[in-house]
Amino acid sequence: MPIYHCSIKLISRSGGRSAIASAAYRSGEKLTNEETGIIHDFTHKGGVVMSEILIPVHAPERYRDRQVLWNEVQKIEKRKDAQLAREVEVALPNELSRQQQIECVRGFIEDNFVSKGMIADWALHDKNDGNPHAHIMLSVRGINENEKWEAKQRSVFANTRDEMGRPVFDPSLPSYDPGDKENTSQYRIPVLGEDGKQKTRERKGKGTEYLWERISIPANDWNDHSKAEEWRKSWAEHCNRYLAPDNQIDHRSYERQGINLEPTIHEGFTARQIEEHGGISERCEENRNIRERNMLRQKIKQAAQEITSFIIKKARNLYERFTRFNRNTGDTRQAGRDALNAGGSTGRDRGTDIRTVPDEGAAGRILGHQQRLGKRKQTISRLIQELRESEEEIAGTDREIEKLTRLKAQKEQELQERMQRLTERRQLSDSSSSGTSIKDRIQEKKSILAEEKSELQKALSDTATEIQQQTENAEQPVVHRRRGRGR
Repeated sequence: MPIYHCSIKLISRSGGRSAIASAAYRSGEKLTNEETGIIHDFTHKGGVVMSEILIPVHAPERYRDRQVLWNEVQKIEKRKDAQLAREVEVALPNELSRQQQIECVRGFIEDNFVSKGMIADWALHDKNDGNPHAHIMLSVRGINENEKWEAKQRSVFANTRDEMGRPVFDPSLPSYDPGDKENTSQYRIPVLGEDGKQKTRERKGKGTEYLWERISIPANDWNDHSKAEEWRKSWAEHCNRYLAPDNQIDHRSYERQGINLEPTIHEGFTARQIEEHGGISERCEENRNIRERNMLRQKIKQAAQEITSFIIKKARNLYERFTRFNRNTGDTRQAGRDALNAGGSTGRDRGTDIRTVPDEGAAGRILGHQQRLGKRKQTISRLIQELRESEEEIAGTDREIEKLTRLKAQKEQELQERMQRLTERRQLSDSSSSGTSIKDRIQEKKSILAEEKSELQKALSDTATEIQQQTENAEQPVVHRRRGRGR
C-alpha cells in the first residue's frame, strides 16, 4: 500500500545553510559557491536517478544552469536571515513505474509552482531500498516581464484598521491609488499622534505634509499557511491519478480521517543508519511498537465488526422466518375458508335440499370436505403454536443481541481507558527520565512498551473469549416443550 509523505521547509541563511550546497547535494553535482569560493562536490553521491530545472514564462534561459541560478539567488538575498529557497520533499509510490513517477512529479510542479511564477529545481532519489522520493527546491521570488527578480514585499497605503486599532491592508476593500488621487484619497488611514490628531511634517520647499499609514505586505501568497495544505492535497490528487481506486492516498492525518490508528514518527537517515549497522534506533523502535499497537487495534476493531455482522445476520434471518410464517398462515386460513364454502354449497343440487333428497355422491363429497377441513384446522392450530414458539425464540434472540451490543460498547470503552492509561504512563515516564542516559531511557521505554503490549494482548484475548461465548449462546436454538398431539 502506498504511503503518503509531503514535507515543506525553508532553506535560509539564519540556519547556516547555502542554496548552492543544497542544490549540489540534491542533484549529485559539483557546484561552486561564488560567495564563499567553496566547491561542493557530490558527484560520488549514489541514488540520484535524474534532476532538472523547470522555469516559468518570464525566466531567462540561463537559469536552467543550476550553478548560475542559485548563485544569482544568493546575490539578491543579502540579509543574514534571508530565505534562500523553499524545499518540498515527497515520497513516490512504489506502485508507479519510473516514467509514471517522473510524470507525476512534473505535473505536480507545473500545476502548483511553475505556473505561479516559481523556478523549480528538482531531483529524484532512489537507492533501491523501497523509498523513492523527490526533492523540489523552489525560488521564493517571482520573475517579472523584464526577466528580473521581483520584490518579496511591497509597500501600500493601509485602508482600514483591525479590532486592535492597528492599520492593515484589506484587499477586499477599496484602496488608495496614487494614479487616481482625486477619487481614492478618502481610502487612506491617517497617522495619529497622542492627541488623536493626524501627524504632519515640514518638507523643505514643499511645506506641510500630512502623514498616512503605510504597511508592507507580501508580494505573493506563497508563504501563507493555507498554501501548505493546498500543496499537500494536490500531491495526493496527482498520485491518485496513477493509483488504483483501492490504493489511493490521503493527505489528511488519521485523526482528520476519523481513523483510530496511531501515526508513526519520522525516522530519518541517522536512525536508519544505526539500524543498518546492527544498532537499535529509538525512533525505529518506537515505530515498531506503534505498528504493533495499531495491529492490536485492528484486531479489536475486526472483532467488533464480526459482532455487528452477526447481529445483522441473526436479525435478518428472524425477519425472513417471520415473514414466511405469516405468508404460510394466510394461505392455510384461505384454504380453510374455501373448504367451508365448498361444503356449504355441495349439499344442494339444482335447488334440491339434502335433507329431503338423499344423494350418496353429495354426502361423500361433504364428508371429504369435512375431513380436509378438520386437517386444516389441526394445521392452523399447529402453526399458531409454532408462531408462539417463534415469538419466544425471537424474544430470546433479542436478549442475546442486546447482550452482544452491550459487550461491544463495554469492550470499546475498556480499550479507550487502557489506551488513555498507557499514554499517561508514557508521558509521566518521559518527564521523569529527562536526566537519564540514552541507554537507560531506551531500556525503560522498552520495559513500558512490553507492559503495554502485554496489557493490549490480554484485552484482545479477553474480548475474543467473551465474544466467542456470547456468539455460541446466541446461536444455540431455543428448545421448547411441545405438547403431544393425537393422531
